Amino acid sequence: MKKIAMIGLGAIGQYVYKNLKKSKIEINSVICKENREELVKQNLNSKIEIVHSIKDFKDLPYLIVDCAGHSALKEFAVESLSLGIHFITLSSGALADDKLFKEIQVSSKLGGGIFSIATGAVGSLDILSSAKQGGLKQVKYIGRKPPKGWLGSRAEDILDLKNLNNNCEVHFSGSAREAAKLYPKNANVAATIALAGVGLDKTQVKLLADNTISKNIHELEISGDFGKSFFKIEGLSLPDNPKSSALAAMSVVAEIKKFLDLE
Repeated sequence: MKKIAMIGLGAIGQYVYKNLKKSKIEINSVICKENREELVKQNLNSKIEIVHSIKDFKDLPYLIVDCAGHSALKEFAVESLSLGIHFITLSSGALADDKLFKEIQVSSKLGGGIFSIATGAVGSLDILSSAKQGGLKQVKYIGRKPPKGWLGSRAEDILDLKNLNNNCEVHFSGSAREAAKLYPKNANVAATIALAGVGLDKTQVKLLADNTISKNIHELEISGDFGKSFFKIEGLSLPDNPKSSALAAMSVVAEIKKFLDLE
């Protein structure tokens, strides 16, 4: 049996664990911070292996799944890949750091571990990847959330989220690289789109707070030698956390099954 380890105990991590269990796929280990061991046992499995670092594993896992965010990717990806451990993440925004991205690429090549970015909260990446082969002219991404969806982000410094002057206001306009650096918890979708297409610096991004919606809306416009594509998704959040995308959690499950050659 291929051993799977997971980083992260939030809504996405718990969804992934429980959904895989329904398919008779076990998460064997969890990497967590010290003093969070009891929380892991209560929410997942009292007998699950708990470690705090890669060196703590009794046997190295086949695959590590990052459901914890940018800090986990920065801490564990390079070491895992250099040891030949495959690594799945949702934290594509962390790759706006060129030094980290290069270290991941080098460690993957040398160690043999495969680095994979789950598609996250957006779709249409297959069109983007195909269109890239023939030439892309422009890639635009617009992310809309209700004002409460931007709480705790840079948007609070720009807008009065509780009292918008208009129903819908832009609080960021720029490149995907800028968005990923300024919104580490909110712009992974923009970074994933950028990495699949024209890159972090050429992908255009707008982020909006919108009083008229109750769901997170992602819009992707692609133009190139193939023609034009317009994609829109109204995403639902996970019941346990309104800030976590249900589709993002589902995409992690799908990516794990790909590694395990399961449907």
